[in-house]
Amino acid sequence: MKRLFLILMTVVSFFALPSCEGDPGPMGPMGPAGRDGEDGVVFYRKDEFEVIQKDWKVAELNGSKYFKCEFDYPELTETMCDIGIVNAYLLIEDDITYQRQLPATNAYNVETEENQSYFYTTVIDYEYAPGVITFYVTNSDFNVDKKPETMIFRVITHY
Repeated sequence: MKRLFLILMTVVSFFALPSCEGDPGPMGPMGPAGRDGEDGVVFYRKDEFEVIQKDWKVAELNGSKYFKCEFDYPELTETMCDIGIVNAYLLIEDDITYQRQLPATNAYNVETEENQSYFYTTVIDYEYAPGVITFYVTNSDFNVDKKPETMIFRVITHY
């Protein structure tokens, strides 16, 4: 009985409520101008950076050594850094070109001349600021005897 009463009350209230029709109200104030008149458009850039093996520089922070390569990147504006998204990828050439999002970690098993194995990892990362982007390669053993191979990075920005 309660159920029937609730259904009946719902139907009655539906018809009893006043309609929301009528004359439209006055126009509201004008909003701010859109960016170059293209409201709702997402802007993006795609740039590539090649770090040749000889261009990797040894750096040190708190006794830990690593490799880095810094690029001037004037297209990376303050607006992009403040309100945008900046993603970097390592391009890997095989039968097709793969993109590996950074940071990326690779594990290695190396055999020495004495037939002993040791393991280490390499972390490839990046950081950016308006006008500059820097790529890093850090070995888990902080060994900087051999520079990393040539690498190509793709940077995609959305803002």
